[in-house]
Order: sequence, then C-alpha cells, then structure tokens
Amino acid sequence: MGGVTVVAVVTTTLLLLVLYQVSCDSVGDKYTGSLRLVNAVFRHGQRTPADTYANDPHINFDFHPFGWGQLTNDGKKQQYELGRFLRDRYGKFLGEEFSNDQVRLQSTGVDRALMSAQLVSAGLFPPVGYQKWNPVLDWQPIPIHSQPLDEDTLLLVRVPCARYYEELEAVKGSEEVDNYLSSLADMYTALSQHSGSTISDPDDVQSLYNTLLAEEHFNLTLPEWVSDYYPEKMATVTAYSFKLNVYNDELKKLKGGSLLKKILSDSQAKLQPSNKRKMFLYAGHDSTVANLMMALKVWDEQIPVYNIMALIELHHIDNNYGLKIFLRNTTEHEPYLLRVPGCEDFCQLDKVIEFTKNVIPDDLTKECVSHNPNFVPPPPSGP
Repeated sequence: MGGVTVVAVVTTTLLLLVLYQVSCDSVGDKYTGSLRLVNAVFRHGQRTPADTYANDPHINFDFHPFGWGQLTNDGKKQQYELGRFLRDRYGKFLGEEFSNDQVRLQSTGVDRALMSAQLVSAGLFPPVGYQKWNPVLDWQPIPIHSQPLDEDTLLLVRVPCARYYEELEAVKGSEEVDNYLSSLADMYTALSQHSGSTISDPDDVQSLYNTLLAEEHFNLTLPEWVSDYYPEKMATVTAYSFKLNVYNDELKKLKGGSLLKKILSDSQAKLQPSNKRKMFLYAGHDSTVANLMMALKVWDEQIPVYNIMALIELHHIDNNYGLKIFLRNTTEHEPYLLRVPGCEDFCQLDKVIEFTKNVIPDDLTKECVSHNPNFVPPPPSGP
C-alpha cells in the first residue's frame, strides 16, 4: 500500500512538473521553434504633462527635475521592466548577446520616446561576456535610430499630409460622426469655461485628459470641477478621438499604413534564409500603437495607456509563414492574442497582406496631396 502511495506521489509530481513546464512555455519563450521575427511597437512610459490649460492651477509648476513632457522615475522603471519582459519572453530566441545584425531599435525624435528606447534596451540586453565593458555597470550602449520630427514617416507621421486633414474633415461631416460630435456640445462648453481654453473637438478633450492624468500621477491636486468629467466622461471621448483620427481606410493608410507596410515588408524579407534579423523595436507614442492596431483592424476602442505594446510575431508552422499578433496593455495579464478579421490566431502572411492592401500606402508623397488644391491643412500638433 505504501509503495502504491509513493508511485502515486511520484507520478503526480512528474505530472505537475510537466504542467509547470507547459505553463512556463505558454507565457515565456514558447515559440523558439517556430518563431522567425518579432516586431515590438510600444508607447513610452509615464510622463509629466506635455501641455497645460489656461486656468491650470499648476501652470507655473516646472516639474523639476524632469521638466515638461518627460519621463518620470516611475515611467523609467516601467520601461526598464518592459525590456525585462521582452528578455523573459524572447531570451532563448534572441540569445544573450546584442547583435546589430539581429536587432534594430527605432524611436521618434521626442525625448521621452528616446529615453524609453534606452531603458527598454537596457532591460533587454544587459552586457554579458566580452560585451561587459565595465565591471560595476550592468549596461551597454545600444544604437537607436530616429528621424527628425518633421520628417517622421513611420512612427508619428509628421510629414506634411494635406490629404489626411482634408479626409478627416469629410469624415467629421458625415452623418454618423457629426451626430456623435454634436452630442458633445454641452461638454465642450463646460470644459471650455472651466479650463479657460478652447475645447471644441475630441482631440482637445484628449489633450486636457492627458494633462489631468499626468498631473494626477505627479500627485498634484486637481480642481474640484474636474471630478464631474474626469476620468470617465473624458476617457470615453479620448478613446473615441483615437478611433476618429483613423476612422476609415484612407485615414488608416495615411497615418498607420507606413509602419504596417514596413512590418509586412520586413516579414516577407525574413522568408529568405540569409536574413539574420530577429527583432525590430519601435519606441513611439499612444497614436503609434493605436494607428497600427487599427490598420490591422484588431483594436478594441480604448485608450492606449503608458507602456502599451503591440507584438507582431512571424512564425513558420506546418510549412506556412504567418503572423501572431499580441497586445500587452497591462502587467496583470499575459499579452492578449488578437485575431485579424477572417483569420485564425495564426494568420498566414499572404492573407494578412491581402486583407490590409487598402491601408498600405504606395507613394505617401503623392497620396498626401489634397484633392482640393486650395485646401489649407492645420499646423501639426502633438509631440
């Protein structure tokens, strides 16, 4: 009887070890066999306010020692931990040593994104072996590529694009959108009166929401009137603003299509055995992640929080190349596996390319020319 008990215990223990291994594989480096390429697109960490408003009681606050629109210490920790997460998930696939041939990191030209790129790379690739150049410093320099803001064609898409704003105006004039925007008139009026600034569209609400959120994170006291609108009511409009800015395929093409085009092109290039690349990392902003996900039509209307990250993995399974798309918007849960409409969790690459052909730009310079030669676009806003 005792022998049976011992056998049962040993069998149960072995079963638990197997289940533990499967569990670890499911949340960690499980794709070593089929994984070929990773594109990681993430938003910077928590920051100080980038904007203010006329009646802001903290308008003269300098946010020392960080400054306006810069990463806070919490934001720095979050981005470093994001790098550690990537190390845990893809460590076996990438190997321990950093290689320029295998990994490329690109950021927008905004300080907080550049700093986030540095922090993620520090967490992802601490120096090992001969790369450890300082015995007391667990860090090594990793090259970060960037474009000047007004020449950004990939992550912020700040290059002049009159056609985008022309089409956005047309969308705002459509019956469905106009009805929703008209329903916000009372909120616009109230927020304008309280804030002392002109609030007349969802982007204005988003800007004010982001300022209040950043001040709250910095433990500053918000005005009493704020509680009537923040966070819930303003959050709803803020989430809608991201949807509105890439409302149809043409807007998606002009704002999110360039990054998606590069990701798909790099995935196709990886089909060549000589291609050594294993990972592309992109440090951007809320709109960077949201526009990409909406171009793929896998975005659930939400606010792209600090540190949100899209993971687009190229796999080779059963002689087929395809993509698995994940979204990490919390540290409380493993990245969510998303499904491209009309596809399975593993979506063959040619199907993704066919599905997204209407949101992929051919020649952005030509496609950004307005249909009306007299149309005057607004000046660029944002970071």
